[in-house]
Amino acid sequence: MTMIAGLTETLTLQAAKGPVTVHVFDSPASAGAYIAGDIARRLGDAIAQRGRALWIGCGGTTPKPIYERLVQAGLDWDKIRLFQVDERFVPTDDAASNTRMMREALQPVLSAQGKPGMELVSLIQDIGDQYACAAKAEQTLLDAGNGAAPQFDYALMGMGPDAHYASIFPGHPINGTVYTSKSLVLPVAKSTTDLEPQLPRITLSVPAINASKRILFYITGQTKLNVLKAACLSTDPFTAPIGAFLAQSPSPVEFVWTA
Repeated sequence: MTMIAGLTETLTLQAAKGPVTVHVFDSPASAGAYIAGDIARRLGDAIAQRGRALWIGCGGTTPKPIYERLVQAGLDWDKIRLFQVDERFVPTDDAASNTRMMREALQPVLSAQGKPGMELVSLIQDIGDQYACAAKAEQTLLDAGNGAAPQFDYALMGMGPDAHYASIFPGHPINGTVYTSKSLVLPVAKSTTDLEPQLPRITLSVPAINASKRILFYITGQTKLNVLKAACLSTDPFTAPIGAFLAQSPSPVEFVWTA
């Protein structure tokens, strides 16, 4: 059996559809090293098999060290395209922009001004209109899939302490359509209450996320682990979005957790 550095145990959580696996690591550094290595292997395999790799990544503060570590991987970066899972509807140079964070973290391997490298495709493609933005981002995805929904080689996902994932939040009306939508990209309205999201957003739909060969969530802190344990038992998207996602996912979904 191959030993994984920093892996202390593997939890099996009970969920509505079946068991959910959570790999427990002793530190953010060891968890990040494992995830970055897993991403690099999967992308490298995709390039070897068909000459290119497509993947999606989440924003927020938790995955940033993973992106920073990933740049050390010796990959054919110019054969890789990275799309966003979701994004705040703000300019891409705004402090709240995940595009900005991802660009800064991955800068050494990104294509820029004629320099070959990985292409980072932002969901923000029209800051003037949220619906036009979603439509343009969807067309970019369809172009990547030759007119169909692209199959991603990897999906790096996150979960909030309110059990949200992507830009799919508890109590939001989008939960009524996001699982069955024929669209790949959807606009998410700003909440009319004090709940999130407090900014309008753009998100991949659940069918778009499901078109991933591997889906891995990275979460940190005891609060999020406790939330996950409770949410796994529910399939109600309006109260437990992550539980609803796990219940409908056509493929196994794994989690990596560290305190």
